[in-house]
Amino acid sequence: MRIAYYTCFFGADDNERNCIPDAPTPHDSYYFTNNIATYNKLEGTQWNRVFVDIPVKNDLTLDAMDAKLLKACPYLYEELRSNKELSSYDATCYFDSALQLDATQVQELCDRVFTLSNYSVIMARHPFLSPTWLPCVYNEYNNAMLQPRYAVQKDQINAYINEQVESGLLDTDCIHYATGFIVRKSNQVARQIGEVWYSHIKKCGIECQISFFYVQQMFKGHIYDIEFGSCFKRIGVC
Repeated sequence: MRIAYYTCFFGADDNERNCIPDAPTPHDSYYFTNNIATYNKLEGTQWNRVFVDIPVKNDLTLDAMDAKLLKACPYLYEELRSNKELSSYDATCYFDSALQLDATQVQELCDRVFTLSNYSVIMARHPFLSPTWLPCVYNEYNNAMLQPRYAVQKDQINAYINEQVESGLLDTDCIHYATGFIVRKSNQVARQIGEVWYSHIKKCGIECQISFFYVQQMFKGHIYDIEFGSCFKRIGVC
C-alpha cells in the first residue's frame, strides 16, 4: 500500500510540542507548520515541509485547535490527496510530532489489516488502560484537567459530555483510544469518521481524546486497535 505519513506543529517557538522527529523515509512524509522558525529548520531534512499560512496565537489552547482539522480530515489538504474525490495514497498515517515512527512496522500493519479485513482506521489503545484506569470518559477528563491547556476549557468540555450523554452515548466503553497515532485507509468510512470527529472537536475543544471516545461508539467494527507504542516511541511530551 502507498502511504502518506504526516505530522504537524502549530504554535510558538517555546511550545514543548515543537519537535521535529525523523521523517519515515523513503516514504512520502509531510510536516505541516505555521511556525516560520520550525519551517526553516525543516530545510535539508527528509521532510516535505508545508507552510500553513495562519497566525501563531501564542496561546497553547488556540494554537492546538489550529491542528485539529489536519489531524481529523487529512484529505482536505492538497498534499495528501490528488483531487477532491480520490486520494493518490492508499492510506495516510498521522503521528504526533513528539513521536518517532517505525515506518516498516506501519507498512506491514497496513498491508495486513487493510488488505485482509474491512477495518478503515488503525489506532493505539490508550497507554493508561488498566484494571484501575478503565475505558471511561471521566478517567480521561480527570487526567486532562491536570493540564492547563485543557483545564481552561473545563466548562466547554463538561457541556459537551452532558450533551453526548443526553444523546444516548455512553461514558464507558470496552476500549479507549489514544489519538496521537492514526492510520486511515483512503475510503469513505475513514473520511466520515474524521468529519464526525471534527464536528465533535469543535464542540468539545482541544482534548480530542474525549470527543473521540464518543465518536468511536458510532463506528464500531471500523477501527482496529494496536498496543500503544508498538509502531512508535515517544521523543518528547505527547
